[in-house]
Amino acid sequence: MTTENQSPEFELNGSQTARLDLRCYSVGDQDWVAATSEEEARRLLAEMNGDDPADYEDWDVELTSETMLDRQWTDEDPPHAECGCLRDWLAEATEPTYLMGTE
Repeated sequence: MTTENQSPEFELNGSQTARLDLRCYSVGDQDWVAATSEEEARRLLAEMNGDDPADYEDWDVELTSETMLDRQWTDEDPPHAECGCLRDWLAEATEPTYLMGTE
């Protein structure tokens, strides 16, 4: 293998950024987000919807249960193929983000 194609050696020296402690939160009745806190979950959903975060202060926010994290979601259109689960989408998230919702 040529030198330019080799991966650089990994050195744990404090220069690497720490991974955020993202958790899956249910916000309201039908949305799930990856966030670091309940407040961030509300703010994230409000900003995504173009709303004032103050409008979401009374919304229920809960950590998602282990059962719900592993529940497979399916496409609403036939043939209703499985499209993943919250646990997988949370693992892929590198920053606070919207994961899934229903309407």
